[in-house]
Amino acid sequence: MNDGLIQIDQLEDQIIDHPDERTRKELHDTSLDETFQKKLSARAKEFESSSNSSSGDEFGEDYENSSHDVSMNYQFLITKSHLDYQYKEYGDLHQEISEWFTFHDLKFIGSLDGLLNSFEQNSDVEELATKLLGSSIDDNLSYLKSLLYFSFGEYATKSTVDEQVEQITVNNLRLLELETYKPLVNMLLSFFERRMEIDTSDTSGSAVSKSVEVTYFRILTLLYFLVLTALFNPQQSKACKKFLSVSSLLESIVQFIEHWKWHHNNSYRVRYLVLLLNKLLLLELGNKDQMISCDAFLKKLHHIKTFDESKDGKPVLTCSPLDYFAFRQDLLDKYPLYELGGVKDLKETTAPDSSIEEKYKTFMAVNAYSNSLSNSIEIPKTNKSHTVLSQLPAQPVHIATPLPSPKLMSSDFMSGGEKIRKSYQVNQSMPFIYPNESSNDSGANVPYAMVEADEILKHSVYESYSIKRLWSEREKFMKQERGYEDAYDDKDEFDYSFDDLRKEYSEKLSEIDSLERVERFYSKTFFRLHSIIDVFMEIIKNNRVDKNLSLYEYELNPETSFMVKSKTPHDNDEAIVKVEQLLLSQLEVLSVKEIMTKTAVGIISRLLQWFKLSHVLKYYYLSSILFDQQFVAISLDFISNSFNNQNNQSLSHQSGEKKDELLEYEMLINQNKLMNPQIKLPKLDFFHNCLQLDTKSIEYKFINKSFISELPKQLDSKKISHVYIQNFNHNFATILSDMLEINNKVLIKNQSQRMFTMNDVKPSELFKMILINYDSDAISQPILKILKKLVFYQGRKWKSMNMDLISTIYLNCKLSMKDNWLSGKDLGSEFNNSYDQEIALRALLQFYNIKRYSGEKLGYELKHEDDIMDIPSLNLNELELE
Repeated sequence: MNDGLIQIDQLEDQIIDHPDERTRKELHDTSLDETFQKKLSARAKEFESSSNSSSGDEFGEDYENSSHDVSMNYQFLITKSHLDYQYKEYGDLHQEISEWFTFHDLKFIGSLDGLLNSFEQNSDVEELATKLLGSSIDDNLSYLKSLLYFSFGEYATKSTVDEQVEQITVNNLRLLELETYKPLVNMLLSFFERRMEIDTSDTSGSAVSKSVEVTYFRILTLLYFLVLTALFNPQQSKACKKFLSVSSLLESIVQFIEHWKWHHNNSYRVRYLVLLLNKLLLLELGNKDQMISCDAFLKKLHHIKTFDESKDGKPVLTCSPLDYFAFRQDLLDKYPLYELGGVKDLKETTAPDSSIEEKYKTFMAVNAYSNSLSNSIEIPKTNKSHTVLSQLPAQPVHIATPLPSPKLMSSDFMSGGEKIRKSYQVNQSMPFIYPNESSNDSGANVPYAMVEADEILKHSVYESYSIKRLWSEREKFMKQERGYEDAYDDKDEFDYSFDDLRKEYSEKLSEIDSLERVERFYSKTFFRLHSIIDVFMEIIKNNRVDKNLSLYEYELNPETSFMVKSKTPHDNDEAIVKVEQLLLSQLEVLSVKEIMTKTAVGIISRLLQWFKLSHVLKYYYLSSILFDQQFVAISLDFISNSFNNQNNQSLSHQSGEKKDELLEYEMLINQNKLMNPQIKLPKLDFFHNCLQLDTKSIEYKFINKSFISELPKQLDSKKISHVYIQNFNHNFATILSDMLEINNKVLIKNQSQRMFTMNDVKPSELFKMILINYDSDAISQPILKILKKLVFYQGRKWKSMNMDLISTIYLNCKLSMKDNWLSGKDLGSEFNNSYDQEIALRALLQFYNIKRYSGEKLGYELKHEDDIMDIPSLNLNELELE
């Protein structure tokens, strides 16, 4: 680098203290700021040109394609690692079928050879489907083995996995045409009903017989294959989807899982019920695309104002009604003569303006003059309600100058009686006195900037159908709360008939069917959700790696196996087989736990999204159950253990006595559940056993050996090095994405108690590590949304040390017209109101569930007017005082 070039730290000295002749001339022609800016720009160009020349001289034209380390020549070079992951609700048919079976299941259904022999004896599928009609699970249904072989794709005639998967689709579509699912569903429902009756009675002999258990599992397997085929072929499976919806198999499975929670029985095979439940939700409710279609339909149905992108393609900033109400109140506190919207003629008042102004009057009046419990749900955060801002002194008034400018010196005021604090702020809640008429007689002389800000915010208010539904239920709750009238029978625009919607919107039948199915599912299962979530939480808790995976890797690979290298003379081969079977069975358990965790969190995430589309209080209800079940603490503990667990790391670095912090961090980010390969056991795989593929030359890998720092780098136009991680555990990536998304949805806006609970876990360091090393939209976006909600509750030291996180949030999260998540909130008020907010939300949820559905399921009994009339009247004259 040329020493004669001007250094940045010398610019100030050369410009101000000791300017040379050239600088004096520049200062004479231009201003000081312009001169300083020119020299800074020149210095920046020198950096860029020197970097380009050095890179071109040393590495030639192929520099950008080279993986050479150029950090010594370009000091600002950084490396960003990206996880090449796209979220999928379910995998391909091959993966979903493989995740259904364990090795023991293949023997339990009658062995693969037994299924083949049964099909050879009776291969008429239509005759087999006819036999199922009117059958019972207690009957001799050995011919189910023939149907299973047909459903499995007639594997004996296939040579590759792709051929078998293709044949599975063809054969199961044939079974769907024959309506084989109808008798299977009926037998399954009758089994559920009978077992629940037996378990809840005092009769003895409640064990499930071996033959019934085998038949039960065969029915579950056939149904699972049919549901999978229907899911991948929606056009050919409309009749099946309709029958499943009418039969309420979805609700029956939820009920039976709840029954199993209180009456444990291994014969019920709940693991398979959970897997089947997941696929039924996808089939009957719909996938992500269906959710988007339903969301667009609801916006059209409820006349929601949408904000399209601006002309330059940038998103339009909006604000919530609550934010606008708080701003409007602050404006009126400062300028009391400013009337809402100014003085307008009725004919000039537009419908949207009158609507938002009317809602403002009602909302602020209710919060100011009523003691309703629901006021705590959404509290307008005005300046005069702020703990600190409300304590600022009033503006000084003097007899000679009643309207002085604010002082340039700080004012002393007491804060909480602890110590005197200095502040240069002016109390914004104190009225600002000004002439009551403007120069042009148009009304109050309010600063134009205030009027313009009010208009901008008013036209940027976005009132979603979720907010409209929430406020509608809140109004009904307040009526019932005061006892003026019975609000349980009140109807509004959200209490619509789905049959009427089908007549009016005949082109939206699919969306209406999905919304009706969600409503029916919630009405029959909302009182069972607590038990279902409890079962899912136990699944997450039990997903732990208790033994080091390196031990399995060493022993299963012949090159490193201790048993293979052992010189024991006799029975060594038999011992090797037994040890291998034991290790494979233990690894299979770990794989099953991971699959079940993925399924459980996937179901929870899917229900939260569909409930929010149906009604926001359904979503709040499920999120409250998750909050009560400590999902936040349990899920973050699971994520932390998955990344920081020595059982997921190789043993070589653990043998040393001295610990290297850099090495520890390298192992942490490179050897964890995400980076380690997914556990795959070909010897136990369904397709490998069906096709009898060779598994002798397979190498087992359970620990990641390819570190991120060793992966090839790609240099972009800004000289930033990018690393793309291709090999990772896709199952755990899905778990991580769903868990983070659920945590984000549990943290409901304006529910401070949940923020405090999340903040107590201190997840910022864990989240920061994930953001830095595994950049992916499916994982990064929910983390940034969570951190955006938590930043305000952090101290100044945390904010100063994590400015990179704050900048990332600003750059990647959706902005609003009034972004006060970084500062401006009242921490003391948030803490004092946190419990009240949670209690108010629970009261509103209780009211909603009792009003819309059966309160008896939740332990409440709603008394009607006829029952109230039976209550004897109170007569004080007849009271006997003791």
